[in-house]
This record gives sequence, structure tokens and C-alpha cells, in this order.
Amino acid sequence: MCGFWSWRVCVVWLDAAGRAQQQRNRSCMKIRIKENWVTFVVIVACSIAAGAVPQEKPNVVIFLADDYGYGSSNCYGTPESVLKTPHIDRLAKEGMRFTRAYSPSSVCSPTRYGLLTGRYCWRTGLKRGVVNMLAPLHIDEGCFTLPQMLKDAGYSTAAIGKWHLGFGDKKGAWIRPDRYFKPVTRGPLSIGFDYFFGIPHNHGDCSGIYMENHDVYGRRSNNKIKIEGVNPYGKPWVGVDAPQRVDEEVSDDLTQKAAEWLQQQPQDKPVFLYFAAPAVHAPITPSKRFKGTLKAGPYAEFIQDLDWSVGEVYKAFEKCGRLENTVFIFTSDNGGVYGDELKSWDKKVPDSWYLKTYVTQMRRAGAEVNGIYRGGKQEPLEGGTRVPFIVSWPGQIEAGSVNNDKINLVDMTATLADLLQIDLPEKENGAEDSVSVLDAFKGKPMDRDELAACITHSGHGTFALTLGKWKYIEGINVPIKGKKEEPPGTTSQNTRALYNLEDDPHEDQNLIAENPEVAESMQTLLDQSRTKNYTRKQ
Repeated sequence: MCGFWSWRVCVVWLDAAGRAQQQRNRSCMKIRIKENWVTFVVIVACSIAAGAVPQEKPNVVIFLADDYGYGSSNCYGTPESVLKTPHIDRLAKEGMRFTRAYSPSSVCSPTRYGLLTGRYCWRTGLKRGVVNMLAPLHIDEGCFTLPQMLKDAGYSTAAIGKWHLGFGDKKGAWIRPDRYFKPVTRGPLSIGFDYFFGIPHNHGDCSGIYMENHDVYGRRSNNKIKIEGVNPYGKPWVGVDAPQRVDEEVSDDLTQKAAEWLQQQPQDKPVFLYFAAPAVHAPITPSKRFKGTLKAGPYAEFIQDLDWSVGEVYKAFEKCGRLENTVFIFTSDNGGVYGDELKSWDKKVPDSWYLKTYVTQMRRAGAEVNGIYRGGKQEPLEGGTRVPFIVSWPGQIEAGSVNNDKINLVDMTATLADLLQIDLPEKENGAEDSVSVLDAFKGKPMDRDELAACITHSGHGTFALTLGKWKYIEGINVPIKGKKEEPPGTTSQNTRALYNLEDDPHEDQNLIAENPEVAESMQTLLDQSRTKNYTRKQ
């Protein structure tokens, strides 16, 4: 940053004007944001006398990967002979890597809700699954949120990337097919973000478009148009009259938008960037940069796209002189998808069907997506909710350190409030499940179990609780009306279980019969946590 107690000349390299966005020639199926990076030098005389006051509050980046498993980076165990993640590894070398970080859910929307509100999503009406693409904004008006807290503290705030929390209000029909055919009334700007650019739902979703703030990016009309073909999930396109995304280019588009937004912010104002990457969620669409470069296949190549994006966001903060005063967090919304078979089809099938085959291809090349942990996305097992978590803050967090304390992504609201000395609402009124883990960031001993119950939730609605060395899975999943359920005790979702994670991190030995009193005490704590409507003790 430019801000010194004595006269200095500061050379700041800025990316001027950005990448010009051109109207897409391909009316329905393609979007490209052309690059026209121009670098110039700004000579700035920086001094207190001249009124240039050093920024005191740190910038904050939360880089949230999608379906990115615990073991998918080199610093978490993937061999460099399979794939390389130099930018994620750099964050680990410059900061702290956690080994016991949990996502509040093993699927997308509930974790995003918990991260942005400090509240478990199962306290809302969403008891299993994710927010529908055509559903309203899932975060209620007046709910205490992390971005609003930071905005009120003087931050410029932006959400760029995958949203997956709905748009619009809850009046009228809940699922509205016309949701994207006019500007929406509620969205990211309603909960504290100054700017939003991203994907409404999922990578490859049938909306096919980007949203900018609360309207479709590049909208040409409010009419529905015919778009040929189907999306990667085999669904027809919604038909919004606007430039359509190109899946192989989405990571580049979003990363560029983040850099452009950052470049436009005043240097004396702290920024909060919530960057929600599309990778490595299906469909697996590596960019031209990496496609066809690895024997481990497309999934490994898509991981390298994710790592590239981390590096570009890092560079953007470095170029504008903010990096030295930036808390940079890298993590994932849930564990990776587990695959154990190679499949092929003698007919054309949706691209998303190849996901588990691509995962299996990478595993057979020598990389375990979720490391040593069993299960994956959707499941209550460790592979579904134990996620990578790296935090870097130059001069404040010990470089190259490893922390084995337990934390949860729902804790980021309270942690940043603690860092900035912001008072949270009373535990009944906001950030109900968020506790500060700032001591862990500082390398001080911390026991999260003394602060709040650490609860995780599966895609099927199954609750799990970790306490000390124990992991308890309630084994009751939320049924889907009209869908036949598996017999109790046959899946990880409907099997009541107790595991000793210290001795059995792979969760192979169900010890519930040998330790019924432990299971009952944990069931009681789980019941109390749901009844009280909060888990934090202060």
C-alpha cells in the first residue's frame, strides 16, 4: 500500500481500463469477455502530510472452491506427479493450513448460507438438498450477515462467482419459471454486498447466463427465446435473451471480473471479496489452458484451473498494493465427489454423467480426492464435510504452520467480528452458531467444543456431531415425498453410528454398541442445539 510516515515514492502497477466486454456474436450459446489489459505506472507521493492515511483494517478474501475435496491439493497430499497446485500451496507456505476444518453441510447452498450468516441452514425451511435455481433469496430480510457486518464497518464488498442462494422475494409462487425474465427484487445486494457478478445457481445450470447485481448481464429483452440443445445435466435451456456462458471460459470470466472490481476500489478503503469459484463442480470443463495436459484426466485439469484462479486473485491484490494487509482464506463448500468406476456409454449422455468416471481416473493416477477420509459430497462421513482450509495474513499468521484445532466455516462471521472488534448480536438474534477461532489463527490453543457444538449436515438431511475424539451420526435422513427409501442401516445417511476419529479417521468401526452412553449424551446435545435455536454459548 501507499502510506508511509516519511516521504516515499510509490510505484503502483495498476491494470487500467480492464478487459473490454463485447457484445457476443453468438446470440444464445456463447460468451467471451475479451482481454485488453493495459499496464501503466502511477507515481504517487505518499505521506501523512499529504493526507494519504494508511489503511488499518485488513482486506478480506474468502475464496470458496466448489466440491473440492480435502486431499486434492499438493499441500494436502496429492502427488505433484498427478497434478500441481502451486498457488494454493503458496498460501499454505505463507500462512496456516488446518487439518480439522468442517463445512456445515456436505452440499452447496447450506454451506454458503452458513458461511454468510453464521447460522446453520437447517434452522431454515431447507431440511435437505439445495436451493432451487428458480427459488427466491433464501436469506431472510433482516438476517444478520457477514457482508453487511463488514459493509457497516467501512468495507467495499463484492460477491463474484457461484451464488446458489436464490434471487427475488418470497411473495407468490416459490418456484417461478419467469424468475430471470426481468430484474430481480432481492439478491446478493440485499444482504450487504455492493457488487455481484456470477452464476445464479450451478456451473452448467440451465439459466445459461451471468447475473450482474440484480439483473441478467447483457440482457437484450425480457422475451423468452429458443436455445437449441440441452445443458450439461440434460435439461432444456431457460431461454433468457442474453449472452450465454461458455462453461470452459467461466473460471476466466469470473477471475477477470474480480480483478476489475478490485482495481476500481479506492486504495484507502478496505475490501471484502467473496469469490465463489465454479470449479470443481460438474460439468468438468477444464479451460484451453489445461485441457488435455494431464494423464490424470479432465478432473485433475479442472483442479489446475481452480489453482490458476487462486493465483490470479492473489496477483490482483499484489498488483494494487493490498496483499500485505490481506487476510486470504481458501476453503471449500464441501468434500469432493467420490468415484470408483470407469463408465462409458454407447449413446450421447449429459456431460455431468462423466463426473465419477473422471474422479476415478484421477484416483487411479494416484490422487485421493478426499485424502484418507471415507465418503464424499452428500454424505455425513468425513469425506463429505472435512474440507481444506488455509488462511494467510503476512506478519500476523505464522508462515508454514499447520493447525489441528477444529473449526467450522460457520465461524468466519464471529472470527472476523473478533478481529475487527465488532460486537455480534445476542446469540438468539444473529450469528447463532458462529464462534471466534481467531486464537487458532494466532496459533494459540483453542477448543471449539467449549464454545459451541460443531454440527454437520448431509445432503439427505442427516445430522452429525463431533465432540472431542468422537463423531456421532444420527442416522435419520429426511425422506423425499414419493421416493422409495433405502432400508434403515444400509447407507451412511440412515445408519446410526459412533466413530473414534483419533483411532479410526476412515470411519470403518461403528462403536455405538460398545459405547451407548457416549452416543446418548451426544444425541442429547444435538437435540438441545436444535431446540435452543443457537449453539454458541456467548
